[in-house]
Amino acid sequence: MLNSTLIVVAVSIAAGATIRAWAFATFAFLVVAALGAVTLLKGSSLTEAIVSCLEVLVLMEICYLAGLFAFSWWGHIQKRRKKNSIADRSHVTGKRPHG
Repeated sequence: MLNSTLIVVAVSIAAGATIRAWAFATFAFLVVAALGAVTLLKGSSLTEAIVSCLEVLVLMEICYLAGLFAFSWWGHIQKRRKKNSIADRSHVTGKRPHG
């Protein structure tokens, strides 16, 4: 269970950086439905399967939002760094930036 949890976390964080929310919601629903089916086939009760699926779904959503936030923040930092490097270059060369 730990291995599958780590895979779900890694995929959800990566998805936060690459795909839109509606696509992730569809993906998460399919993963949780498959997990529920596997849990039921292993002989667990319906209640245990539903609780397990909800836990995984909540974990996936939290990790998706964390990935979305982290990569958005990283892009903001990179954009700011690029903006500052252009401004710093003008002081070194003595020329003013165009634009």
